Amino acid sequence: MTKLFTSILTFAVLTSNAQEAIKQRSVINMQQRIALKNKGAFEKDKLNNNKSTAPIKELVGPAEKDASVTSFNAFSSSANIYGVTISSEKPLNYNDNVNVVSFIHRRSSTYVGSPVDNTGVIVAMISSNWGAGWDSTCIWADANNPGRYPQGAVYSAPGNTNVANAYVVGSGPCNVGGSWGGSWFASKKLAVPGSTLFNNVASQTPNAQQFFSTSGPFGPNVYSNDWPVYGFSSTDDGVIRSMGQLTPDPDASPINAKGAVIQKGVFNAGTFTWSTDSIVPPVLVKSDLFLQMNSYAYMAWSESGTVGYVVFIGSRTGATLSNRGWQPIVYKTTNSGGSWALLPGIDFNNAAFALVKKRLDPVNSNTTLVIPFFNPYEGLDCTVDANNKLHIASVIAATSSSDPDSLAYTNGYTTEQYTWPHTANKHPYLYDFYGDGTGAWNFMTIDSLTSEAPSSVSGNPGFTDNPWDDDAGKVTSDSRIQISRTPDGKFITYTWAESDPNFTNGGKFWNNIPNIKARMWSTDPSLPVTLSGTEINVTKPATAIPNISNQAFFHFTSPTSSSASITTAPNTVTVQVKTPITITHNVFNPTYIQNAPNTHYYSTELLTFLFSNGTGFNELQKDAVQFSLYPNPAHQNALVALDLKEAATLEISVLNYLGQVVKQKVYKAQFGKNEMDLDLLNLNSGIYFVSVKNGNLVSTKKLIVE
Repeated sequence: MTKLFTSILTFAVLTSNAQEAIKQRSVINMQQRIALKNKGAFEKDKLNNNKSTAPIKELVGPAEKDASVTSFNAFSSSANIYGVTISSEKPLNYNDNVNVVSFIHRRSSTYVGSPVDNTGVIVAMISSNWGAGWDSTCIWADANNPGRYPQGAVYSAPGNTNVANAYVVGSGPCNVGGSWGGSWFASKKLAVPGSTLFNNVASQTPNAQQFFSTSGPFGPNVYSNDWPVYGFSSTDDGVIRSMGQLTPDPDASPINAKGAVIQKGVFNAGTFTWSTDSIVPPVLVKSDLFLQMNSYAYMAWSESGTVGYVVFIGSRTGATLSNRGWQPIVYKTTNSGGSWALLPGIDFNNAAFALVKKRLDPVNSNTTLVIPFFNPYEGLDCTVDANNKLHIASVIAATSSSDPDSLAYTNGYTTEQYTWPHTANKHPYLYDFYGDGTGAWNFMTIDSLTSEAPSSVSGNPGFTDNPWDDDAGKVTSDSRIQISRTPDGKFITYTWAESDPNFTNGGKFWNNIPNIKARMWSTDPSLPVTLSGTEINVTKPATAIPNISNQAFFHFTSPTSSSASITTAPNTVTVQVKTPITITHNVFNPTYIQNAPNTHYYSTELLTFLFSNGTGFNELQKDAVQFSLYPNPAHQNALVALDLKEAATLEISVLNYLGQVVKQKVYKAQFGKNEMDLDLLNLNSGIYFVSVKNGNLVSTKKLIVE
């Protein structure tokens, strides 16, 4: 079933303090919840460096179907689940210059690395035909510094289109004697498919495997490399970039980061020379001396590698009123990282963001103050479009307190202690906030979600509904928000994981039977609208996919997709992109096992998105009310969006197939962009029509309610 609980007419709003008290049951320390979610996997992933005695074997070879056909196939595995639990890792990447998909992971239980072998051996899966066939090659094998949490991509020198002249590059933290004592950086030359260079031996070229201790000594232009597991990229300028955490001191937990370290790799005589830069954002310090900030940041670069952004989520020093919460603190470079500038923040005190705040409850002490909380617990991602603007995709929760020490606390609802009430217009919306620092930030509502991540800690919300086994805590699959863009940056694809409460245990809103959904936004001015009309259920199409439907845990989407294939018809534009996606899980009845071999599934999803405004693109009705209606089909809510040249009073009606009005609302729209919530509750499944009337002008569109 589709879900996007977005909408345009709010028929019921809880306003009294008594109703708020009934609805709001608790507050949630989200900073602590995020830390516990990460810590469990961090600590368990330090264990089990045992050697394998199994024969060399990897799930490689031809896929069951042609790569252009939507299908998920098992193509590799890892010794446990922990290497894929961080949603902002980038282990899956597509390089359009040499047409290669790469996936970097810890070796399987049957793979023997060389010249040494332990569970910290890192393997790169390489495909030159969109996943129809794979080669595996070992890139890291170190007896004293086993690798963990790998990410990586394919490097291609500027102008090169030959895979035999490319390199696969990766990075991650190391388990040094049972502690997180440093980081690994590895590279290996590629070759034509089937070459003997694809083997289980890590490159013995000097500096192909480099270890950097958190305590030094460091080489020139290099200092402490903590946790280089975020934002890996390979840009057209021939530069590799990774990002880690800048911790207060070498012995501190990686969770208590104070900033970011950017690692830059430049090709030099067969290997890579690494240098580092650091950014420390202006963040509030609590009375316990901890920072009001998430421990890790996000990074995105233009295709050329000239424009880049680093995004922190935290409470910015000096922010007031609605801007005080955990929100993006953005740095930008326009000279490939030579210098960085702090950009103005998103101004939630501005009326332009009234819709975002309308969907959130106020803080407990002030019924007029709403503080948006960008929620890393559910995942967050970013990219750079064709116009070098940054896009930040995130869901937003309601901050429960304006106290400087409590800005990481969000509201908890019902006895389940959900982060959102999951009622009409009060559920997790997926937004894209976009801008480049030259003007005010803008936003678009992309979709809304029907579920949220269950807890990983016993006794916390949703833990008993979390399907993974309890091994001193559970891993948990969050919304896993991912962004992919076409190489030219004109088309942006959003993917996320959610569960349909019509099929969860007890109708709960925990994300325990996840499927991947997708939507596209276009910056191409030739398209009639910017947002595709209907979300795609990637992993649960008309025919369920074995081992995938309702089991789409820990997915990654490549930050780069194929170029777009565009087909224009009188009333629609169809955009198709090949999008690499992986899913990882281990299914053993009756539970999912964390610390056991987990299988990686891959698909080049040929995603098809429709853009339509209901009229011919070349003969738009000049006197009609032009609006967008999505999702379509819809379930409980839909969204009407339109851009007005002047303020107007709109009459919006929902009519049944007989032309009878079943819903109607008058909406006072403002100049510019308007997004209006349309409540479809209590409507039976069927075909309806939505009309928007502005004075004597009326436009109508068909809506399917499921």
